[in-house]
Amino acid sequence: MAHFTYYRLVKEASQSAKNTYTEDMSEHEILGQKIVITKPDEVELASFAIQLVNERVKAIQAAKPLLGPQQVAVLALLEIAGNLVKDRRSMDEYRRELDERCSALMLEVSSVIGKNSSIQQQAV
Repeated sequence: MAHFTYYRLVKEASQSAKNTYTEDMSEHEILGQKIVITKPDEVELASFAIQLVNERVKAIQAAKPLLGPQQVAVLALLEIAGNLVKDRRSMDEYRRELDERCSALMLEVSSVIGKNSSIQQQAV
């Protein structure tokens, strides 16, 4: 009887661990390769990234059907990386312009505050 109880507890613990693992994992496929994401906080981001990669892979495969999977993967990777570089450059330019505008605005605000304080001093 003790052996049966031990087996049942081990079986329940094993099933519980298996359920926890499968609840927190997400399976995807890229170019026939299975991708398993096991961290719950990464599933949404990884799913979005995998969807993006699969879209690029399908577009490249449609445009160049004679390429092998490795060549398709490299082209997709380069295209996605190129887009990332463009986006970073755009963000850097946007930040630079924003810094310039903020500096100009701060100068105007300082000027107005300075004029108001000199007017108040003259009034006193």
